[in-house]
Amino acid sequence: MNVNSWSENLVIEHWPKRDPNSHKGNHGKVGIIAGSQLMPGAAALCAGAAVESGAGLTAVNTVRTVIPIVAGHVPEATFYHRDDDLNGFMEGKDAVAAGPGLGRLSDDIIEDLITNFDGPLVIDADGLYELRSHEVIIRKRTAPLIITPHAGEMARIINEDIEYVTGNRYEAAEKLAIDYGIYVVLKGPETIVAEPDGTLWVNHTGNAGLAKGGTGDVLTGMILAFIGRYDDIQPAVSSAVYMHGYAADYLIEHGEAMESVTASKVIKILSSSFERLIN
Repeated sequence: MNVNSWSENLVIEHWPKRDPNSHKGNHGKVGIIAGSQLMPGAAALCAGAAVESGAGLTAVNTVRTVIPIVAGHVPEATFYHRDDDLNGFMEGKDAVAAGPGLGRLSDDIIEDLITNFDGPLVIDADGLYELRSHEVIIRKRTAPLIITPHAGEMARIINEDIEYVTGNRYEAAEKLAIDYGIYVVLKGPETIVAEPDGTLWVNHTGNAGLAKGGTGDVLTGMILAFIGRYDDIQPAVSSAVYMHGYAADYLIEHGEAMESVTASKVIKILSSSFERLIN
């Protein structure tokens, strides 16, 4: 088993430098398919994290009632109504993320994305619920697929119980990544990023303050933005995971009670944490 640590030095080494003459299209045109009438916050958190993490253009595909809610939190985003043609939304996107707050009755969207979107695709949350049923089309897919399960979601995907996953995290992530030919971000203490060849990268940032609703939506938005800015998938994903935990640690270091860490506060501290580490 090939296990490695993703370190601060590696984050700095791979961090993309912005060309002073660049424009918004040079830093990732990303799409987010998220949110529902009962879960509008997931879309807002994911989009907010993507914008704060440097995505050049962030478009949100959601239901009509959620659009004004997300726009109130993320005025930089553009919007696409969920009932419109999905192909139109995918067109021109450098990367797409789907799943946060989507609802479990939207699996046809996930199947369509896996089959037809030819760029990097990040699937999280509700988008993972029926993932195992798509094994055949996932194996046929040639563009990168990145999934971000927590232990419970991972257990459902591999048809094991949660105790097996928590007791065999490295083995579970490695096997799924190799079997499906995908990137697996197995969330939890010391989040694991498994590459399609089975190489594992372990993250050592973060704290128990992240054990709260919404922080996974933030991570998905960060991963999406980093993929849009980086040339290679693994450094992008591993650096996003690192900085997600680093931001949470930054909050604690600056007086935040661990119990009071929230997804929104992680987004707000991203700029300061990026600045401290990279500059």
